[in-house]
Amino acid sequence: MERVVFSGSWKHILAENGLKKFKDFYRCNRKKCIDKNNRRNVSIILLNTGGEEKTLYMKRFRHSHLKDILFTFLNRGKICSQAYYEWSNLKLLNKNNIGTPERVCFGEQTRLGIERKSFLITEELNGQCLTDFISQNWDKLASSEKEKIIVSLAKTIRKIHKAGISLPDLYIWHIFINKDKNTGEYSFAFIDLNRMKRGIKDKNEKIKNLGRLNHSMTDKYFDKSMRRLLLESYAAKENGTKIEKLIRQVKRYSKKYSARRRVKPY
Repeated sequence: MERVVFSGSWKHILAENGLKKFKDFYRCNRKKCIDKNNRRNVSIILLNTGGEEKTLYMKRFRHSHLKDILFTFLNRGKICSQAYYEWSNLKLLNKNNIGTPERVCFGEQTRLGIERKSFLITEELNGQCLTDFISQNWDKLASSEKEKIIVSLAKTIRKIHKAGISLPDLYIWHIFINKDKNTGEYSFAFIDLNRMKRGIKDKNEKIKNLGRLNHSMTDKYFDKSMRRLLLESYAAKENGTKIEKLIRQVKRYSKKYSARRRVKPY
C-alpha cells in the first residue's frame, strides 16, 4: 500500500512539478543528495513555484529494522512509518512553539501495515545552521552577544524538556539560529527528529540530551565558562547544589560519549 499526505496547498504545487504519487517523489531525479547512510539519506529538491525557485529538503527512509518499528510504537502508541513519526514530531514541537522546518508532505510504502520505504519533505528553514553561524561569526561577536545566544538556547532546551520531549540527537549541527531584526532576540529551530521521544519524565534522558550537546560544543569556540553558563541558564530555577550536581552529571556523560564519538569539524 502507498500513500502521500500533503500540508496546505502543497499538493497542487508539487503536482505542477510532476510529483503526485509515491514513486514520483521517491525516485525524483531532480534531487541532490547531501547526506546519507545505509538506512536514510537527505536530499535537496529545487522546484519552480509561480516563477520562483523553491528549496525543499527530502529525507528518505529505507531498510526499516524491527527496532525502528518498536521505537515508533512505544513513542506513538501504534505502528507507523518513520516518515510519519517525524512528521508528527514536527507537529508536536510546533504545537509547543518550538522551531521546526515547515511540513510539506510525507509518503509511505507499507506491506501488511509494516513500513518498507517512506519519505518526508520539509521547507528550507529561515536562519542558519548553528555550526556555520559559529564558524563564521563567533570570533567576531562580543562576549555579551555570545552569552545572549547561550542563554537563549538554554531556555529553549528547558522549554523542550518541560514539554516532556527528549531530543537524543541534540547536537550543534541539528540546530538552526535566527536573529529577529527588530528585537535583536535569537530563536532556534531543530532538525533530524526521527529519534525524538515523547512523554519523558526520566531525568537521565535530559542529562543525555545536554551531554550530547556539550559533546558537540568544540573547545575551539566554547570554553568552560560558556559551557557552564549554558547549564546554569538551563537550570536557572534550581538551587546551587542541584545546579552543581547537574553540571557534574552532564560532564560525566559527555566525557563518556566523547570517548565513543568524534565531534564533527566546524
